[in-house]
Amino acid sequence: MQAADSPAPLDRHPRDAIREHGFRTRKRLGQNFLVAPDNLRRVADAADLSGRDFVLEIGTGLGRLTALLAERTGYVISVEIDRGLFRIASENLGGLGNVRLLCCDFLESKHRINPHVTAAALEALNSHQGPLKVVSNLPYAISSPAIVNLLEWEVPVGELYLMVQRAVADRLTAEPGGKEYGPLTVYVAYWATVERLFAMPRAAFWPVPEVSSALVKITRRPDRTRTAGYDAFSKVVGTLFSHRRKMLAGVLRAGWGEEVARRIPEKLGIDPRVRAEKLTVADFEAIASLADPPESA
Repeated sequence: MQAADSPAPLDRHPRDAIREHGFRTRKRLGQNFLVAPDNLRRVADAADLSGRDFVLEIGTGLGRLTALLAERTGYVISVEIDRGLFRIASENLGGLGNVRLLCCDFLESKHRINPHVTAAALEALNSHQGPLKVVSNLPYAISSPAIVNLLEWEVPVGELYLMVQRAVADRLTAEPGGKEYGPLTVYVAYWATVERLFAMPRAAFWPVPEVSSALVKITRRPDRTRTAGYDAFSKVVGTLFSHRRKMLAGVLRAGWGEEVARRIPEKLGIDPRVRAEKLTVADFEAIASLADPPESA
């Protein structure tokens, strides 16, 4: 593995590197950089990487975390949407032979990962047979769709170590009936288990964000695949939560008709007055197995 003379120096405050290049951060893109080298190392260490792993990072930034990941693993693909940051990271990481930088939006749309990222990941998996891990200080603006798309992705992902805002971590680990419980909770629980590893205060980042963050570990269930059954499940989850204050029977009646609204709760032993926020993942799966696509939303 080749190493640069001083790739992405950790001890330098990101503010100084940004200003030296005449770059201005953009809040819209969630550009908040971890400041302390020890916090960057905590993230890299949490991923428990080995030389046979292949890592995907979303949001290269200055390349400081990228450099740490490259020290610990066989190959890193890092994606950066901002051309200015991409140029800085390219300078910082230019001597690392096991890093590939992509300048593009990670998401082509809300429901699809950029095909350039998919192609690069599949190509890397052909050469590096180790498991794919995602390690990222995830831009706040795309956290929820990025997580769901990664779990649904045709590229096999084993584990995700993601720095997300605290509200997202709360939603990922919520239980039925809690105020944070919603579609993100259910989709992710279908595919994976979630563990909150540690919190990160607002002051750990620059620019300082409005909320604190947490590192979560998402472990994909190996037995889950994208099937027609999952697509039906996804439609049921989306439909029921789009009317989350309505009772189950009422939403089923509006979307699937009177017969379905009567038959499904009765067959499953579910109270027809229950709301979506009280249903478990198993409940949503059972409803989807008995319901045709909704007639309307």
